[in-house]
Amino acid sequence: MIGGILVKLAFLTCLLSVACFYQTHRSGNTRYLKLGRAFFHATVISVLVIAATLLYLILTHQFQYTYVWSYSSRELSLPLLISTFYAGQEGSFMLWTLYTSLIGIFLMQYSSKKGYEPQVMSVYGLIELMLLLMLIVKNPFTFVWETWPGQVEAGFVPQNGRGLNPLLQNYWMVIHPQVLFTGFASMGVPYAYAVAAMMKRDYSNWIRPATPWIVYGATVLGTGIMMGGFWAYETLGWGGYWGWDPVENSSLVPWLFAIGSIHTILSQRKSGAFVRTNLMLAMLCFITVLYSTFLTRSGVLGDTSVHSFVDPGMWAYWLLIGIIILFVGLGFGLLVKRLREMPKVPPQHSYLSREFALFLGSATLVCAAIFVTVGTSSPIITEIIQGKTTAVDISYYVTTTLPLGIAIGLLTGLGQLLWWTRSDKRGFLRTLIWPVGLALFATAVIGFFGIESMVVALFVFGACFALLANIQVGWRIIKGNPKYAGGAIAHVGLAVMFLGFVGSGNYNDKQTISLVEGKSVDALGYTLTYVGYRPIDQEKYAFQVNVEKDGRNYHVAPIMYYSSYTEGLMRNPDIVNLITKDFYLAPLSLEQNGSKNRTSAQRLLLKKGESKTIADVEVTFVDFDFPVMEKAAMLEGKEVRIGAKLRIAEAGSKPVLITPFKIIDGGVSRDEMAAFEDRFEFTIVNMNPDREDRDNSRVELSVNDLSSTTQGQSGEGDVLVVEASVKPFINMVWSGVIILLVGFIVTIVRRTKEAALRNRNL
Repeated sequence: MIGGILVKLAFLTCLLSVACFYQTHRSGNTRYLKLGRAFFHATVISVLVIAATLLYLILTHQFQYTYVWSYSSRELSLPLLISTFYAGQEGSFMLWTLYTSLIGIFLMQYSSKKGYEPQVMSVYGLIELMLLLMLIVKNPFTFVWETWPGQVEAGFVPQNGRGLNPLLQNYWMVIHPQVLFTGFASMGVPYAYAVAAMMKRDYSNWIRPATPWIVYGATVLGTGIMMGGFWAYETLGWGGYWGWDPVENSSLVPWLFAIGSIHTILSQRKSGAFVRTNLMLAMLCFITVLYSTFLTRSGVLGDTSVHSFVDPGMWAYWLLIGIIILFVGLGFGLLVKRLREMPKVPPQHSYLSREFALFLGSATLVCAAIFVTVGTSSPIITEIIQGKTTAVDISYYVTTTLPLGIAIGLLTGLGQLLWWTRSDKRGFLRTLIWPVGLALFATAVIGFFGIESMVVALFVFGACFALLANIQVGWRIIKGNPKYAGGAIAHVGLAVMFLGFVGSGNYNDKQTISLVEGKSVDALGYTLTYVGYRPIDQEKYAFQVNVEKDGRNYHVAPIMYYSSYTEGLMRNPDIVNLITKDFYLAPLSLEQNGSKNRTSAQRLLLKKGESKTIADVEVTFVDFDFPVMEKAAMLEGKEVRIGAKLRIAEAGSKPVLITPFKIIDGGVSRDEMAAFEDRFEFTIVNMNPDREDRDNSRVELSVNDLSSTTQGQSGEGDVLVVEASVKPFINMVWSGVIILLVGFIVTIVRRTKEAALRNRNL
């Protein structure tokens, strides 16, 4: 296939480009420089054609390709169909490679004006080269008969694809991954500049051209992180925006290192100090991106993360490890080699100076990154120590990061009030009077409404102090020269976001409610009335609830449906957005009147070979009933029957084998239950076959006790069970993010103009 050939061609041209750029660095011969540019342009063109080819295959429903079949279908809308481009491992690597290529074009021109092109592009080209090597290993152009040899006939073309995971069928899927991978690609630039600086033995000038890229990477990656948080809040139904999931954390860590790097770079620009620190932090921005990629895609997280991909296979697994070793060895090996010749600048600032505050702030961020990395890596650590993967409890992150959050808030305010090099003690104390006094008053007022923990109270005080101090300084800067206000604006956004964390978390109230159709229920100060449901978008149902508060009526329609893709119930909440709070309604279940007693059914989750007891009956999950011919039928879009073989053993009787089935036909799923005598009915709820380790396969069963079934009460409507919650001050979180981004943008514009002006003056 032309796609696979082009991937190898792009790898070859990229390899030649890296070789030519590096030879230019060694020899200074501009002929190699021109060749390096030409080969890199050829690489970018090849990558663009590869991406266009994959997108064409998706849009034209070429289901003979495993990747296209695995993630797309004819039923998807055009935006979601396009988003399947990066829904799987192969496609997301393709997206990362594409954005690395496009950024490389701008970087090549940018670095040529700064005298860093051969060094920067040889390193950045190496990043591109490794991504292309990963695409060779994880080829998105593999045919279905190559993926399942002996099970699928060569030349076979399925009528439809498996489709996109329902959790990803959201407009954020179109936006969020692209922003996140742009951030990942951008983080390669600080690494390239840091290594280039050591190649050139230029340990001070590199920070000026690198600074706009570090700020840009932090801005884009931070935007992607918070988009993911809003996506979770709006879609998943658990009511939060950050769950300390290992994959969420793995994107946070590079961002923390980038923010720390920005602060110590400011100190180096003023004093010449922190040379080694800035080189290390710039490299860690990208190395931790690679580590997060390994965590997400290697399968090491197992069941500890809802975001992780499946096991990529042995070759991809070891290649990911090899790539991490390569870039760690290259960067830190060169750092050790050059360590003795790096200038040692003695501190010329006092402890009461902005430089020292910036250093402490950066150190605090690095500590936070280390704590989060340890928690995120706990599945690997526990696998090595205990032989099984275990994620740390969320309380670990709260315990370790909350004190650091207090320090960040205080340092964010103090750093803006201090002067460079040295501050007058009396003058500094005078500047503290108003922000400290008002922060104490604000903390007391907020605490009056229910802060019980002293640590949370200190966190609130730190956030209030940071907010007031930065408003005070920022207003003075804006009146003088607004282009210097980026830092103060960003810090104001951070403080507002911190206060939003406390408001939405500490004052959150929730309640589980059963809404009988047509009857009003008072809960959390609101009156809720369930008025019925309506079908939307094929198999989905919107459950309409009227919400009344202070004479105002709001209409919400949370969604609940059975997904044939996941073989389980999917739930999407709905939100009433108010100025000071959100009213959040998440559906849990629908209990229909007239059906068999809703409480008589119980759930069983069984691993292969595992047994559990119901009453005096032992139920054992033997294996899945899924013949090879059924796999071919699935690819073709025909009816598929997947069963769960169960062995039922009753004391004093011979064990009996029964098999309930899940039948999938044209994307519609139905159940074929299996009965044990006249006592129990078994229905498949969820199936989780493990292709790598069949003994780890699981099935979830609904077991109905026929001896205890009753009829619903006549005259009573259906019952919608929901979880209602009030999220006060949640808008402060989103407002803080926006203000923070505005501050970053102001800083990017300023630093880019400074770099351009300096280049013209050279």
